[in-house]
Amino acid sequence: MTIRDALSRAAAPIRRVRRALPPRRLLLLGLLWALSASCARPLPLGLEPLGPSTSRIIEEEMALPASVRGSSVEGYLLRPEVPGGTQVPCAVLLHGKGGYWRAYTRYGRALAERGIAALVLNYYSAHYVDLDGWRTPFAERKESFEAQNEDIARATAHFARSPVCAGGKLGLVGFSLGADKAIRAAASLPEVAAVVAYYGPYDYISLIQQRVNPLLLIFASEDLLRWKKYLEDASPIRLAPKTPAPVFLLHGTDDSVIPVQQSLRMTQALRRRGNKVTVKLYEGVGHNFVLRRGPAEVRDDSVRLAIGFLREHLPAEGKAPAAQARKENGTPSSPLPGAGG
Repeated sequence: MTIRDALSRAAAPIRRVRRALPPRRLLLLGLLWALSASCARPLPLGLEPLGPSTSRIIEEEMALPASVRGSSVEGYLLRPEVPGGTQVPCAVLLHGKGGYWRAYTRYGRALAERGIAALVLNYYSAHYVDLDGWRTPFAERKESFEAQNEDIARATAHFARSPVCAGGKLGLVGFSLGADKAIRAAASLPEVAAVVAYYGPYDYISLIQQRVNPLLLIFASEDLLRWKKYLEDASPIRLAPKTPAPVFLLHGTDDSVIPVQQSLRMTQALRRRGNKVTVKLYEGVGHNFVLRRGPAEVRDDSVRLAIGFLREHLPAEGKAPAAQARKENGTPSSPLPGAGG
């Protein structure tokens, strides 16, 4: 067979495809292929799998005390199944802006399956904050924002005192806006022994400079400008001196929502004050990678590292003190998480 014959035979199937697909369809398929190829990125180096689960888990709804008497914060507890009277390491999970708190039960389940009780807290349930609106009065927005922070503090302290949590201590795991909230809570609560903060906003001065067009500020209302100044003055980065708990910061280098510089600035602020801080950056990864927006390998690696960090700094599993272990007659020394108080 000559080379010309071989090329002729190879071209025959291509001609049949061309006849079957109109030129426009072929062009569209080519564009889709090029787009998918351009979006494909190599995974960061050094990723490790999460590893097998070690515990069966128990899941339950609960209500925790809020800042307003008679109101409550909605929560969902995922805890390892352990013998009665056993306390375990605990963590409170704080969702991001928008309130999609149920999405974090998957993260909580990964912790509980590996021995850490995880309380997913819906801190929007008692107080909602309009963070982006142009017409919300400043006083109303500020009041709701601070009430929300108090809701988190009260619910977290209450959970730490429950018979579930070893040593009356726990960790805070915050995502995006929840990372901001975690730093604020850790600065005021002695019960917080560790903070894991994913891609959070910590320095609102630099964040607003990067994300807000200066022309918009020219036409902003007085209320909106007061809100901007309030956020800048109350930035979590200013709480670094008041945050004694070790902090683990995680961020993607390609985050276009909250730039990675936010975690770098927070790292510097904590280290200047002598705080123990660890940082993990994922090369080429964007925002919200825990919620299926990034590669599963990156999400699993981050959970693995967070579990290791929490185990290092939280009290280990053990028997509850005698006063707390009196479950048979229904008289624990501290009320169970859903019991109010």
